[in-house]
Amino acid sequence: MIIHNRIACPYCDTIYDKKHLQPNESLVCSVCHTTIDRGAADFRRAFIFALTGVILFVIANAYPFITIELAGQQTTITIASSIDSLFNNRLDILGILVFFLIIITPLWYLLGVVWVVLSFRFNIAISLTRRFLHLMTHLSPWNMLEVYLVGVLVMIVKVMQMADIHFDYGFWAFSALMGCSILANYYFDLADAVTHAYTEERA
Repeated sequence: MIIHNRIACPYCDTIYDKKHLQPNESLVCSVCHTTIDRGAADFRRAFIFALTGVILFVIANAYPFITIELAGQQTTITIASSIDSLFNNRLDILGILVFFLIIITPLWYLLGVVWVVLSFRFNIAISLTRRFLHLMTHLSPWNMLEVYLVGVLVMIVKVMQMADIHFDYGFWAFSALMGCSILANYYFDLADAVTHAYTEERA
């Protein structure tokens, strides 16, 4: 937890000054030896993976996801059609929830990383970026692309016993998107970003 540019060990609550760590540096509690800050923040890499993720997001939603062939008939499924089917089956709340978790939140988070890194790089709208980072802190746990992919894979395993499954461009783009999202989240440390934003504003 960060309070006024200080960071507390999550296990023993010892307070330390929060500093921006370089790659391969880490902050370890001298009392309980817990790694408090792993120093993995690398905004340049986070920007690259986030921007790549945005491009893959567009491809994943523009192209078919999977094609199911059963008894000579083919059914092509896209991400949009899978959400639309929930509304067609009167599962409105579930449809809204899935739309929020696999469309709105992941895209918003990736665009947020891109914006924050550009803001740091060109030193623009830092005060706005600070507010934006606090919002990202609250919404980042809802970035659940991997949950959707796991659900799809479980469905595929069951359907493969009855029909032929063809993986389309959308599926591979979505899989790569999930990897980029994980890596962007790994290199974009929100605590470091908040500290950096406060430091930039004082400078």
